[in-house]
Amino acid sequence: MNAADLVLALALLLLAGAALLARSVQIGSVLFIAFGLLLALVWVRLGAPDVALAEAAIGAGVAGALLLLAASEFESRRIGSARTAGPRLPWPRPQSKRPRWTLGALALACAAALLGAVWAIEPLAGAASEAVARSLPESEIAHPVTAVLLAFRAYDTLLEIAVLLVAALAVQAAPAPPHRPLPHDPVLARVAALTVPLALLVAVYLLWAGSSRSGGAFQAGAVLAGAVLLARFAGLPLDPQSRLTRPPVLVLGLAVFILIGLGAGALAGAALGYPTGWVKPLVLAIEAALMLSIAATLVALFGGGKTA
Repeated sequence: MNAADLVLALALLLLAGAALLARSVQIGSVLFIAFGLLLALVWVRLGAPDVALAEAAIGAGVAGALLLLAASEFESRRIGSARTAGPRLPWPRPQSKRPRWTLGALALACAAALLGAVWAIEPLAGAASEAVARSLPESEIAHPVTAVLLAFRAYDTLLEIAVLLVAALAVQAAPAPPHRPLPHDPVLARVAALTVPLALLVAVYLLWAGSSRSGGAFQAGAVLAGAVLLARFAGLPLDPQSRLTRPPVLVLGLAVFILIGLGAGALAGAALGYPTGWVKPLVLAIEAALMLSIAATLVALFGGGKTA
């Protein structure tokens, strides 16, 4: 670890503490976005560009935007209720700081437990990397991350997609929140007209490159969701959001994953296996369906995807 890595680690800890101790939800959300971007740089320094892309797109971008949206909605409702309810009595301050110190001690204990777990499994990291490298020729997948996600530990990825589907369906079942009409911004519309097509190309590239280089369905889905939301906020004439967040699109990724896993697995002799010579087209089909479902889930989480 050189001096730059040490400064990066210290800045990451300071941003994390500032985001947790922020007195305003908006300030905490902005600090969380900055923390995510800095964490993406940390993953790059650790030689994990796939994780860095996912962190920048989903951890900092989509999650940060969701936090800002929730903070804005919370603030507007608080101001509205304060205007209708009239003057309110000041909230009583707690007489003891023991709960705060208790939470801090629990947080430190959890951090120590995680550090101990990482320290315990660190000697196994080299053996795991060697095992993946030895098995890559058999999997017929060039990139080790894609091989782990869709071949060696496909069950984990399948369950992750199922969790995303449950979250999206929960949003679809909730009552649609009232939306204020977005004001027309000619500058944003011009920027979106130039950026959205480029973002779509980047999403397709990340999907195609995922089998041999950094990228894949999660990163491509996050970029696609960002393009759709940017088009919506800019008021572009195309409105793919209503079609993208329909239940068939939300279920598409999980359904294709299961169908290919069972059908191809029957030919390969193992569940979620791939027959020889068909690995790349089947993996590309799974990731294309996952990209659409992940994008639909992320867009639906913004509250505008309730099906009529």
